[in-house]
Amino acid sequence: MTHLVLLNSIKDDVNASFESKLSKARQLVKLYAHNEHACVSCSFGKDSMIVAFLALEENPKIPIVFENTLIEFPETIKLRDKIVDDWNLNFVELRPKTTFFKVNDMILERKLRLDDGRKHSNICCYHLKEKPFSLWRKANSCTRSFTGITALESRHRMFVACKKGMDYYSIRSGFAKVHPIMFWTSEEVWRFTKENSIPINEAYAKYGIDRIGCMWCMSHRGWREQIFKINPKMYAFLMQRYRKTPILDSFNREDISLEGMGL
Repeated sequence: MTHLVLLNSIKDDVNASFESKLSKARQLVKLYAHNEHACVSCSFGKDSMIVAFLALEENPKIPIVFENTLIEFPETIKLRDKIVDDWNLNFVELRPKTTFFKVNDMILERKLRLDDGRKHSNICCYHLKEKPFSLWRKANSCTRSFTGITALESRHRMFVACKKGMDYYSIRSGFAKVHPIMFWTSEEVWRFTKENSIPINEAYAKYGIDRIGCMWCMSHRGWREQIFKINPKMYAFLMQRYRKTPILDSFNREDISLEGMGL
């Protein structure tokens, strides 16, 4: 199921039958999906695609919000275009006013700790995702967001599940967060996806990865292996520029596609 050791307080929730977890997810969606101040945050990864699917079953007009960080997988953009058309979404796309490289350069300049798979200040996520969403949310009076977060993605999210559950108000963010599939396993996510013919982001199979987000994200534990698998030359560039590891010499910098990256 997962390499994480389940915390006792959520064992019953995770080990419950899939039928009971699906029923709870649908009840939670039904409770809020018709609220005019609710939206779905969708990254077009497997988890948020399920939450969008469930929310749209209940309310086809609910806003589907995509936070485009400008370093998305090409496969994510391809799926976005397909789903916006095929599902006739009430679609909102947000973009940051800065870039991944500019944010991480600023982190270096200020001698702040760079993302390296550990708990950190999430400076990059804030500028590329949280800030654009916060500005949009306030301008559109959105007070509640559905997400595809699951407890088994990381130890941090497991603690969030233990402490706050599937539905809570975030004081730091200033709005309510709803996680309908919080206690689903990866196997259950793929099962539901298959049974309901939900389109799958091609990046999973193409790159052999199990999480979809920013292509060059350096803030999860397996980022080194994942970026190297996707693009070894970009991995070398990032290691030299941000981790101060001089391994770029064996690559031709011109071969690294940085067009549109803000460099």
